[in-house]
Amino acid sequence: MSRRKAFAAAVGLLVALGAAACGSSTPNSGGDGGSQASNAAYQVGFDSSLSGPYAANGVGQREGFMAYVDYVNKHGGVDGHPVDVTALDDAGDISTGTANETQLIAEHDVSVTVGWLVSNICGAASTIAVEQKVPIICSAIADNLLDPAKPYVYSSRISQTDEALPDLTFAKTLLHEAKPKVAIIVYGSAASTGLQGALENLVERDGWPLVANVNVPLTATDISAQTAQVIAAHPDVIVGSLYDPLAVEFMRSLQAKSLDVPFIDYDGASLQGSLLPLKDPNYYIVSSTTLTGAGSQPGLVLYRTATKAAGVNPVGPFVNVGYAQAMEVVSALKACGYPCSGADMQRALNKLDVNTGGVTSGPLKNTSADHEPLDEVSIYHWDTSAGAVVAAATNLQGGNLRNGGL
Repeated sequence: MSRRKAFAAAVGLLVALGAAACGSSTPNSGGDGGSQASNAAYQVGFDSSLSGPYAANGVGQREGFMAYVDYVNKHGGVDGHPVDVTALDDAGDISTGTANETQLIAEHDVSVTVGWLVSNICGAASTIAVEQKVPIICSAIADNLLDPAKPYVYSSRISQTDEALPDLTFAKTLLHEAKPKVAIIVYGSAASTGLQGALENLVERDGWPLVANVNVPLTATDISAQTAQVIAAHPDVIVGSLYDPLAVEFMRSLQAKSLDVPFIDYDGASLQGSLLPLKDPNYYIVSSTTLTGAGSQPGLVLYRTATKAAGVNPVGPFVNVGYAQAMEVVSALKACGYPCSGADMQRALNKLDVNTGGVTSGPLKNTSADHEPLDEVSIYHWDTSAGAVVAAATNLQGGNLRNGGL
């Protein structure tokens, strides 16, 4: 009995209790994954929060991922092999996410699992990925999985910790005070805790007064108490992490209290979910992946083409994130060759170097010691004079784990 079949038998009950699959891109033409038939499919696992509190982002992430995969499959696949994606829903729940990881590896013999919207779920699932030697690529990830780089565990974006440096670098261009008063507000994911610590360190380094430092529970749907703390502190600038619904509530509360200061939000809010509903020039979003999809670079042209062909809104929440993850996976599969074992996929991911043609800020690039493929960001906001979302800053350097911290 093979290692994976033995693993499948041992965890059969857990898998049976896991979330049901939400769909796949193509029929499985690859059989047991070991077939070397000319048209056999690569097997890829996808997990995200397709229901529950983060569903808007999770569904958008899946749509973006599938838009690129479908485009690749319609144009010959990866060297003639289609990419077959099994997508599961973790509903924002850790135990469901770990059951999904088990199911994807044991039942579908995948080369890689990808998606992983919530850093806490990524952290739990990564334990299984490492044990089974199947790479996992997360869109949100805690620092302890990147520094030092953990075998088989990868990010698909800049880490939230590394957003701290561009946050405050950009803030300096907006403010006139030598020592501006800073408020930090973050919600309680593992990745955002890292961002909070990095912001604290930089604010202290620069001698800026930290007048509020507020945490929002991961399950919060109302943040009026936390917002009141920030407003009472009268900051000159606010930095941190609030995903779309909380960010909209927060900014509208600031407006109601006439607190006219910038809020620089993390790479977890979106154009469709918060920038467009607010149309507030004080609200800024950091992103290592294009938010608007605009531009003439080849990758951006293809982004618009592929999403249109799939009937997907290119500026929908996390469509950009899923699309970039698919670019990462397809490039690694091409380098891996068919069939692609988990160990072979790991070797391919460790040499990843993808020019995305403008889809991301800089190339997607890994080494064996560095599994954070992006280290630059752009910052977007609503430009009242243009009547549109525009990039207020581009290609800002992140505070880099690979370079020994901030």
